[in-house]
Amino acid sequence: MSQWLDRITARHIVWLCVASAVVRCAFVLAIEPAIPTAEDVAIARHIAAGNGFAIYDRGPTTIKGPLYPTFVALWLRLLGERDGLRAVVLVQHLLTAVVPFLLYLLGGAIRRQRLGTGAALLFILHPSYFYHPTVAENTAWVVCMGCFWCVVLFRFEPKRFPPLATLILGTIIGAFVLEKPPLVVPMLIACVLRFYRWWKRLALVGVAAAVVVLPWAVRGWIIFGKPTLTKSYSGYLTFIHSWLPSMAVHPRYAVADSVEHVLDSLGRLPETDALPALRTLANSIARERWQQLPERTLVHALVYWTIPPRYWGNWSVGFIVARLVPVVFLLVLFVWGAIVLWRDDRTLLLAIGGVLLWTTAFYSLYHVLNIRYKLEVEWLQLLVCAAPLVWESRTP
Repeated sequence: MSQWLDRITARHIVWLCVASAVVRCAFVLAIEPAIPTAEDVAIARHIAAGNGFAIYDRGPTTIKGPLYPTFVALWLRLLGERDGLRAVVLVQHLLTAVVPFLLYLLGGAIRRQRLGTGAALLFILHPSYFYHPTVAENTAWVVCMGCFWCVVLFRFEPKRFPPLATLILGTIIGAFVLEKPPLVVPMLIACVLRFYRWWKRLALVGVAAAVVVLPWAVRGWIIFGKPTLTKSYSGYLTFIHSWLPSMAVHPRYAVADSVEHVLDSLGRLPETDALPALRTLANSIARERWQQLPERTLVHALVYWTIPPRYWGNWSVGFIVARLVPVVFLLVLFVWGAIVLWRDDRTLLLAIGGVLLWTTAFYSLYHVLNIRYKLEVEWLQLLVCAAPLVWESRTP
């Protein structure tokens, strides 16, 4: 297997990416699948209509970061609702089609070319990553930018790191602060470990990230009376949702029905009025249920690595092929790959495992009802899954 993979060059991966892009575009244009939407599109409609960064009839919001809804709004403004959303998912599919090449480059950057090649092939064959860009939310962007960020980080030696590459690292971190804050912590830790002897590069990363976040913070200061560094409203709302009877993974971890009624009432208020009450409600749930948090977090971790409850009982062929089979297959490969890497390269395993452990812990404390949370880092898991098939010793 390894010798066969050695014959796969960058050119082969590029052609596979092109073929993937063609199939993806044909899927979107010919089949015209339904495009699931959420808050991002609701905000984008307001932006496209010239009504600012607002949601429904509740006015200005921080339930989502500014970048992805603005991207969607541009297409809605240019092409209208139907064709605009179709263009959004086409771009997302094209971005996802590039990820195998980025994984191939990442393998070379960390001097594990066979591992990168194997992960690239697994990504191309991963049915969840084939379908999910059809959903109008930012997972495709997070996966592509996260993989690209890793390539840039490891592409150059720290002492010869180009200023432009440093700015790219900081800019993407700033974008993740706004759009995907859980992933910022491992990104910052990786930068510190990479550049701890070169503090000027670390400072440049911080400045670039701050420049991206600053306009959003100033906007929060003007509208809400305090700087908003990320999705402030969403953090409290997501935590409360995870305890609602209709969303909790088990009745044991559900609050009273009255909490859901209170949340519905708050949802009708402008965010400037609802946010203080929402914060108080989330804190009260945490205080009352703190003894259950460790147990619930462990249960959520199992859910995070398997199938969220909202999909239990779904035995459709599409769901089985697109998600159930990949989860089982990757779990087996991941355990096998972890055993291989523990013996052959413990440092690499601990680095990848640390990121996966952090995201598991973060989402398990909050909310695990959405498959996309795991997909945000599942591409990183593929590097471990490829180890039993493609492992090569580190070259000096």
